[in-house]
Amino acid sequence: MNFDIKVVEASLEEICEHSLFLKSINYTRLLRYLVDKAIKNEDVKEFTIGYDLLSKNYLDDKNDGAVRSQMYKLRKKLTAYYADKSVQHDVIFEIKKGQYNLSFLSPKEFNQDNENGSSISIPLKKIKIAFLFLPILLIGFWSFVNFFNQPSSLWKNYFKSNSNNLVVISDQYVVMSEGLDGKSHATLFGNINSDADLINFKNKNKQGKFDNTDFTLMSKMAPYGTKILNDWFNKYNSNFALRLESTLTMDDIKNNNVVFIGQFKTMNISSALFLKDSHVFSIYKDGFIYKKDDKEKEYNTIFNSKSKIEYAMVSCKWLDSGKNSFYFVSNNDIGVLATLGLFTDNKWLSEFYERLPEKVIGFNALFEVSGLQRTNMGCKLVELEVLN
Repeated sequence: MNFDIKVVEASLEEICEHSLFLKSINYTRLLRYLVDKAIKNEDVKEFTIGYDLLSKNYLDDKNDGAVRSQMYKLRKKLTAYYADKSVQHDVIFEIKKGQYNLSFLSPKEFNQDNENGSSISIPLKKIKIAFLFLPILLIGFWSFVNFFNQPSSLWKNYFKSNSNNLVVISDQYVVMSEGLDGKSHATLFGNINSDADLINFKNKNKQGKFDNTDFTLMSKMAPYGTKILNDWFNKYNSNFALRLESTLTMDDIKNNNVVFIGQFKTMNISSALFLKDSHVFSIYKDGFIYKKDDKEKEYNTIFNSKSKIEYAMVSCKWLDSGKNSFYFVSNNDIGVLATLGLFTDNKWLSEFYERLPEKVIGFNALFEVSGLQRTNMGCKLVELEVLN
């Protein structure tokens, strides 16, 4: 709508003489500037205001918020001014939120634009009733969230207030052996994973020079797997101690709920417990064998040009001592990490738990982990043995 310039100028002077603006030189100056630009139909930007009024080059310093701050306060002053019902207005000056250009509106247009912002009156009695029911609603909401956020029964012993939990990380025994150059080198042997193994190996290979070391080797599975478990335990205000497989003792296993993560080829004490009660599974090469009745199938790592398929075993047992044991085992990092991801997902755990009978003392679950160069990874259950 077009307005006579004299009407606009008269309205501008009325505003500038109002008590809200009379002593606010900066805001009257800014308002006069914006009205002048609107009359001339010139587009206004933040940097033009900053350059014209504040002598600042906003093209060099775009983080300066002086213009935005003044525009925000000017809008508030205009809102307060037009809220005064005792003042009659022939033209309304409007600056929409997030904009810098000023517009001229008739009182009718202004009232139509602000109909949706009209205040709603709520009886005091209803407010009091709402406050009475608010604690009940909050308690109900908390109960609802808490119910659906409960950990799976598979983990309940780990999250008790007095539980002792131990995460065991597999590590590879390292041997110093003399090479052809006559120098000692850190070396890995598949059949040496303890001091006892090293002694036996040295007895069989007396011509070589082999010595133990004060360090072991871990794969990237160790930090990533520990991070997954740390987040899972923190979620339920629980924690755990850490132990390397090479330093694990039988007392550690007896006195703690155990979570083992790693490779079966680097197991030491844990090898005597892993799959101990299984009637169908056994370790085979880089994977496992499943044998039941007349059915026998090998599940071994498969490589080809387009994909890689690996197998991981998750073995869970409720021990006679009242403790739990969880074994996440694969000879490849991705198998351990993939199954850890499933068993720390409440939705997946709920579906898996429904497959177990009521009276169960444990299970052995074999998973196929597939993916192309570790992308588009899939993890699916292929065999399940329930221990009763």
